[in-house]
Amino acid sequence: MVDVYAKMLQQFVGRYPTRTYRKGEIIIFQGEAPRCTYVIQSGVVKAYNLSIHGDEKPVGFYGANESFPGTWTYYKVPSAIYYYEAFTPECVVYLVQRDEYVSFVRSHPAMALAELDRYVNNSLGLSMQLNALQHSRANEKLMYTLHHLALTHGKVIGEHKREIGLRLTHQDFANLTGLTRETAATELNRLKHNGVINYGKNQPYTVDLNKLQLILNDQYIAELDPEDGVKAESRLV
Repeated sequence: MVDVYAKMLQQFVGRYPTRTYRKGEIIIFQGEAPRCTYVIQSGVVKAYNLSIHGDEKPVGFYGANESFPGTWTYYKVPSAIYYYEAFTPECVVYLVQRDEYVSFVRSHPAMALAELDRYVNNSLGLSMQLNALQHSRANEKLMYTLHHLALTHGKVIGEHKREIGLRLTHQDFANLTGLTRETAATELNRLKHNGVINYGKNQPYTVDLNKLQLILNDQYIAELDPEDGVKAESRLV
């Protein structure tokens, strides 16, 4: 299903112009009425809000073949409710006319199903992020956040192991959890020492979900197995 969706989408968006953004460049400002729907050709885009103190609060990450801002594209709001910023060194996006994009999705069942799958996945990620923030202890905030990222942005690299496909810094984890950078770094190093995660300067974060579950001993996390999502997707093809 993913291959069919990607091919259909590329055939459609290929006739639209593209624009390249460098890491840190804002693509859409909060409160701005976009001129088009953006579809990512390559790279990752970060969506975030700012607190009253100016602290960044990430709410999502978008990768290749994903579109944004969804709430504006589907006529739910008149302007962007978040900032959208290039997260990777280079991010290339298609500039697609909104009405044509919506019409394309509505007229192709495979596209509509792919969009539904993407929004369900994003909804799951947001609920898991909210669950992580509700915990008071720093180590629990980080462990639930790691589980959320492994489930929504991870790929299988071994039994119970997921590699997070985002190049995250200690500051990124601090922003995601509301912790200081120093606290986030300390807790992440502790988790690495205990074998729950592994990462390096040029190595992405990998998470051992089995060890993570044993530490948390939480039925909520035990029931959210990424393998179930893979099995469910195969039934939709």
